[in-house]
Amino acid sequence: MWTHHILLAVVWCGTLAAADIDRRRFSNPTYYNVGGVLSSNESIAFYKDTISNLNFKDQYVPRGVTYHDYSMLMDPNPIKTALNVCKDLIAHRVYAVVVSHPLTGDLSPAAVSYTSGFYHIPVIGISSRDSAFSDKNIHVSFLRTVPPYSHQADVWVDVLKHFNYMKVIFIHSSDTDGRAILGRFQTTSQSVDEDVDRKVVVEQVIEFEPGLDSFSDRLMDVKGAQARVFLMYASYVLASAIRDMNTSEEIHAPPSDCDNSGSIWTTGRLLFDYIRKQRLENGATGHVAFDDHGDRVHAEYDMVNVRAQGEHVAVGKYFYFKETQKMRLELKEQEIIWMGRSTSKPEGFMIPTHLKVLTIEEKPFVYTRRIDDGSECTPEEIPCPHYNASEDTDQLYCCKGFCMDLLKHLSKAINFTYSLALSPDGQFGNYIIRNLTQPGAKKEWTGLIEKKPSRSSTLVSFLQPFSNTLWILVMVSVHVVALVLYLLDRFSPFGRFKLANIDGTEEDALNLSSAIWFAWGVLLNSGIGEGTPRSFSARVLGMVWAGFAMIIVASYTANLAAFLVLERPKTKLTGINDARLRNTMENLTCATVKGSAVDMYFRRQVELSNMYRTMEANNYDNAEQAIEDVKNGKLMAFIWDSSRLEFEAAQDCELVTAGELFGRSGYGVGLQKGSPWADLVTLAILDFHESGIMESLDNLWILRNNMLNCEENEKTPNTLGLKNMAGVFILVLAGIIGGIVLIVIEVVYKRHQIKKQKRMEIARHAADRWRGAVEKRKTLRAAILPSQRRAKSNGVKEAGSISLAVERGARRRDEPRVPRYLPAYTPDVSHLVV
Repeated sequence: MWTHHILLAVVWCGTLAAADIDRRRFSNPTYYNVGGVLSSNESIAFYKDTISNLNFKDQYVPRGVTYHDYSMLMDPNPIKTALNVCKDLIAHRVYAVVVSHPLTGDLSPAAVSYTSGFYHIPVIGISSRDSAFSDKNIHVSFLRTVPPYSHQADVWVDVLKHFNYMKVIFIHSSDTDGRAILGRFQTTSQSVDEDVDRKVVVEQVIEFEPGLDSFSDRLMDVKGAQARVFLMYASYVLASAIRDMNTSEEIHAPPSDCDNSGSIWTTGRLLFDYIRKQRLENGATGHVAFDDHGDRVHAEYDMVNVRAQGEHVAVGKYFYFKETQKMRLELKEQEIIWMGRSTSKPEGFMIPTHLKVLTIEEKPFVYTRRIDDGSECTPEEIPCPHYNASEDTDQLYCCKGFCMDLLKHLSKAINFTYSLALSPDGQFGNYIIRNLTQPGAKKEWTGLIEKKPSRSSTLVSFLQPFSNTLWILVMVSVHVVALVLYLLDRFSPFGRFKLANIDGTEEDALNLSSAIWFAWGVLLNSGIGEGTPRSFSARVLGMVWAGFAMIIVASYTANLAAFLVLERPKTKLTGINDARLRNTMENLTCATVKGSAVDMYFRRQVELSNMYRTMEANNYDNAEQAIEDVKNGKLMAFIWDSSRLEFEAAQDCELVTAGELFGRSGYGVGLQKGSPWADLVTLAILDFHESGIMESLDNLWILRNNMLNCEENEKTPNTLGLKNMAGVFILVLAGIIGGIVLIVIEVVYKRHQIKKQKRMEIARHAADRWRGAVEKRKTLRAAILPSQRRAKSNGVKEAGSISLAVERGARRRDEPRVPRYLPAYTPDVSHLVV
């Protein structure tokens, strides 16, 4: 036995000459006391032999250095144990203390750790496995060569993963160790490693009050069997740490009593760190190392199969594998006898055969139909009651669709029954706990749907080939050209206004009204008989205007034919990368459903952040409202799953999917996390893909109805009818009505002008007669005046009487005669006859 333990040590080779030089340089002591607090005299005897033999091992003890042991029996009373440590160990200036577990009670090792830790004297436990010793806030200098109970959780997790047991019920005692091992088990089982998809889940935790009376004897036997091995490890680890520190650090003497409460031994802290860094590669129980808490890691375990009559058979081991530097599990599964004397591994879980299925209304996957009392669902429908949480009432519905047919196929393929219900809040849930089948029922993409550009026929359809701006420019151009033509012909030296009026009159010259008539005639391609420009400059402008008119008319004719007859464009948007969607100034509204997977996709994409901020305010509570607003023109584009969008486009030819698909995701059947049905459902769906069932469901529910009719209608050219050209006929009718109104205005205006001209002509005729009478009177007076003068001189009559006679003769001649006929009306006032 002694030789066996000596061979278990791992050699840390140190150069003895270098150790002597370092020791002389630091003036370190050559005599080291090591204390021991052990539970039996046998352990004390072995401890003394081990320390004594270490002095003869040069690989652990440098030349000139001696170790001496001071040991004491552990008292079940922790207070007496603490006093004995001060009296029997600290008084002898021990550099470290080795402590074992007591035969009765649990507090004595803690008393040793408290007392020694107050002065930072390292304490090495050889059998204490309580989790409380890992708390370095209390046990500041405690290390142990055995792992705590909580480290067994690492072995349990690997064994469960080896047998593919993913769910466990954890039963533990309601004490510190029980809760510590539960925490370690949960942390280890959920840690991210190479087995990301294989995580053990604690389905239920049961605590019980610790009562270990029936196990006490067996636990004591196990501790007694392992005590010597751990004791030797403690001695070798301590010796190696003192050797390493002796060659590189200056060592101060430890405290000699417990009376000086303010003294802290700094060398004790250094020694604790050196001990924690030690490694034993080939120990009796495997690799020995320590973690930051001073607990042993990489401890080896034997896997024991408990058979009938309490027989223990080793069927494997859990050990440290040097090549990978990780723990490794090896099991002989063929030698394991399971409960019930079975040699085959049990499943480890119970698979329920009746499943509760929850769904929501989502066309075309799930259609719902409310039924009244007395009504029943059709054979293709499944009853799906809806519970109203706010009113605490149930309402029966019937469900059908893509998912309902898929559920029927799954129930037949993998043999389960089910009860279906509608989600109370109309949502799938918060997605926190989920397990989707892989690779999923359908591979999905996200796309856009919008309303096709409208080409409905209106009364002004013939004006649509040109924009409003172009029409205004054409109208302005007509009148500007007419004005320029008039001015050119007016001021040109070769115009009719400047030429000698030999062959014509000034009315033949190009006035403003004739210029406007000419410009409109050229534009409308009508014949121009008169009123053409005479000057060369005006004729050049007229030819240019004729060329402009030809281009405008030809462009209008071609664009009108293309607009009314040819196929209309499919969509106004090119997809999610369309600049108009990302430019917030375009005022184009797009939206998705709040809180959906599409909404999460936009939140994650940094390059779509501007677009998401714009569309976030427009998002809808459900897809039905958004699609309805797209049809009504309130929403420019709706972003959603491509299957639903293709279905809606197949139902309404006015809707069209725009651009390429993006954001690939998948539809799946959601199960409870870790459900045993996950693999079965996944394999069944894969089989449906291969057998064509999924394709038939697509054709039945998603791509059915009028998709082909929409395609045929899109490829057929439009035929012009009265609806398309009604505006032109209305324009002609407006022209006729306008002409009638204008002729009435002209007649009324002309009659008013004739009456006015008639009054002016009568006034002019009266003025002319009055003027003629005045002239005649002057002439007569001039003729009679000389005769009056001669008569006066001859004394014939008086001048007065002669003058009166002349006036009476003149009045008779000036009396108006009765006309033979009345004035006649002629269109020309110049031919008015009186």
